[in-house]
Amino acid sequence: MAAKYASWVHGCAVVPELMGNPPLQFPPNGGGPFSDVNGFRQAFGVSFRIAPNSANWFHIPIPTPVFLEDKQATLGSVFALFRIDGGRLDHVLVFDGARIIFDRPGLDISGDHSGGLDNSNSFVVNHDAIGFGVCFSLHFAAFGSGADLHIATAGGDFFHNI
Repeated sequence: MAAKYASWVHGCAVVPELMGNPPLQFPPNGGGPFSDVNGFRQAFGVSFRIAPNSANWFHIPIPTPVFLEDKQATLGSVFALFRIDGGRLDHVLVFDGARIIFDRPGLDISGDHSGGLDNSNSFVVNHDAIGFGVCFSLHFAAFGSGADLHIATAGGDFFHNI
């Protein structure tokens, strides 16, 4: 029998990898309500402004049910509800602790994927024996005018064969 778990975190848990200048910076002359440096957190998620022709990783820790009745979890899939205007999602990584368990480069996903799960915001991992905490990492790149990124929530589907 398989026990299934869906584990989600709010967008406010998202952390950019690089902070400061370059590549993330406050909008010039106060030209926006938020910045890439720390994001603009609200009850409906977190928003970032990515500088023109820049890119950054955004890391999302996923609460991980590692063991159930002495059996390790399998990570079935990961997902993030997001919207990117003026840029694209081009790479996804998933880590179990410090070990890469999923690597999907070469993506070209833009637009609004914040309304529910779809083929552009859900990624099948199917990795057995999760041993530590899961981190879901998204690499977003901005076009020449910069990008507005909003992440509402993210999560993963786990199961245990017990």
